[in-house]
Amino acid sequence: MMTKRKKTMTRRERVIAAMEHREPDRVPLSMSITIDAYNNLKRYLDLELEEDLRPGRWTEVSIHPLVAEKFGLDIIWLPTGKPQKKPRQSEDPDKWYDGWGVEWTKIPLPNGGYYNEMTDPPLKNATIDDLEDFDWPDPYDPGIVEGVREHYRHIHNDTEFAILTKFGGAVFEQAWYLRGMERFLLDMAENEEFVAALLKKIAKIQMGIDEVLIEAAGEYVDVLRLSGEDMGTQKNPIISLPMFRRMVRPHLERLWAYAKEMLQKKNPKAKIMLHSCGAIRPFISDWIDMKLDVLDPIQPLAKGMDPFELKAEFGEKLTFHGGIDAQHVLPFGTIEEVREHTRKFIKALAPRGGYICAPVHNVQRDVSPENLIAMRDAVEEFGYYPIDC
Repeated sequence: MMTKRKKTMTRRERVIAAMEHREPDRVPLSMSITIDAYNNLKRYLDLELEEDLRPGRWTEVSIHPLVAEKFGLDIIWLPTGKPQKKPRQSEDPDKWYDGWGVEWTKIPLPNGGYYNEMTDPPLKNATIDDLEDFDWPDPYDPGIVEGVREHYRHIHNDTEFAILTKFGGAVFEQAWYLRGMERFLLDMAENEEFVAALLKKIAKIQMGIDEVLIEAAGEYVDVLRLSGEDMGTQKNPIISLPMFRRMVRPHLERLWAYAKEMLQKKNPKAKIMLHSCGAIRPFISDWIDMKLDVLDPIQPLAKGMDPFELKAEFGEKLTFHGGIDAQHVLPFGTIEEVREHTRKFIKALAPRGGYICAPVHNVQRDVSPENLIAMRDAVEEFGYYPIDC
């Protein structure tokens, strides 16, 4: 039988200690989740709440503080406001456009529910001259900050949760959303002038969004996620390290430095996080040099992402967030397999602090509440310091 250990820190204190590479009382727990998995979890926890759930691009939803508390999370992810300017509308009920003009299509899943897939990049045929006339998002749209300060202040003052959020979004990834991945990768090989102009424009907009939201609520933010800059497939990086350094790094470096400096003026303990899936190990040293604090998601089945090796090589300078496999173990593993998998990542990444346990991506519909509870229970069983598992 699992012996219940005594907690000596608040949830927020636990997260801050881990990110400062101090050993907290217990490894912090974090999670993002899609709408169907969230509703399943609420039913399992016997929680009936009236919520206005508004799924994001990847069908992810915000977790209510009561659900987060009962489940045992230490971090809560908070949304931002919606721009007042309405995006283009589609006549097809299964298609919609985001604020950048990218068309998305709802794709039914075999076991019910749906996922959104990009189906029409608006700049697929654009030239460099066309970038001036494109209908770009307005980072100073007042809707973006509407209600944000009040909501963040409430969570900060009235709960113990550390607050994680995303303000501005991707630069590299947003470029291939707008251009189409194949076309943009060809641009990087054949049309560097276009790539530079596109990345510069995107970075300026993302910097503006960071500016207004940090000004509105930065003092309440503990972790600012610098969006998803997915740079890896399962086996290899999407682009070479020299290509990254020449074309992408300058834009990200300016954006990250700006966001971090502005955020830490509001909250000196706040950290910046990068989400980048796949086999991204070749970039990690550069990201540390670019003053990254937290790396997510540590995809365990991707090449080069062994947690013991990552901890040995980068653990003194980087906090790891994630690690719990969402491709096989969480959706298809037994409770014992989830327990042992979580134990392995705690053993690998938690010593000397610097680890926040979490699924590697938004929890999907096919992940059972029982397996999520098994992950949570494994953190309670193995995650208390000193780590001895």
